[in-house]
Amino acid sequence: MKTLHLRFCDHNPKELALDGGVHRIGRQGNSLDLCQGDDWLLQVSHDRRGIWLTVAEGLPGVHVNGRPVQQMAMLRAGDCIHADGHELLLMAADASNEPLPESPAPAVPGNLRLVLRGVGGACHGRSIRLDKSLLIGSGDRCTLRIDGHGVLAEHARIEDRGGRACLTHAMGEVRVNGRACAHALLHDGDQIAIGTQHRFVLEGTPTVNTLVAARHPHDADADAPPQPPRRSWAQRVPWLLVSAVLLAGALTALLAFGAR
Repeated sequence: MKTLHLRFCDHNPKELALDGGVHRIGRQGNSLDLCQGDDWLLQVSHDRRGIWLTVAEGLPGVHVNGRPVQQMAMLRAGDCIHADGHELLLMAADASNEPLPESPAPAVPGNLRLVLRGVGGACHGRSIRLDKSLLIGSGDRCTLRIDGHGVLAEHARIEDRGGRACLTHAMGEVRVNGRACAHALLHDGDQIAIGTQHRFVLEGTPTVNTLVAARHPHDADADAPPQPPRRSWAQRVPWLLVSAVLLAGALTALLAFGAR
């Protein structure tokens, strides 16, 4: 299971480590905090299948990333939860701690099979391929143009470095799995938030050939499937045709014998 934390975004923000199990959250004075008993408002369950939010019966106005939740919702790192007038943020480990490849390296064309899928904002439902460098922002030079509060003309770039998707040159605030990052090595399932409303999820994984080519460019064919064996001339002749010729010969001989 991933290491996850739930941040209580009140006047005195703190982070709760979400170990495996069920965590109950209720009112503690004017804020939300862990609670015991049955007076909980939210339950967060974390196991190997993922992380789930359960809303107490009759609690109105619960939203995840601006979308209403009635009873249950599956969560991912980077989700923002609003409940009972408070904001909570589900966070993963700091993605910027993982070093990036030193410089862009050539990858096998078309083998970085990754897309950004919009899950919030104007790009909701849209899928953007990452087979080439993607400049994100509100400016005319951007490959992916988005507008809104907090979005710069050239906000951030996602590029292919040797078959790995990397967030680089983030001039504005970008959150990867809930944490602000200026650069990060991205992974399948990461949630990327830009500005106050734009959210994307990285989907797909690089193929085996991409990783092989990045590590051993001259041995990229080593894991290629073997060529089918070449067939001899006898194997190339359709046996049905041979059978037809033999049958015709037998009939001819039988007719000739009968004519005598």
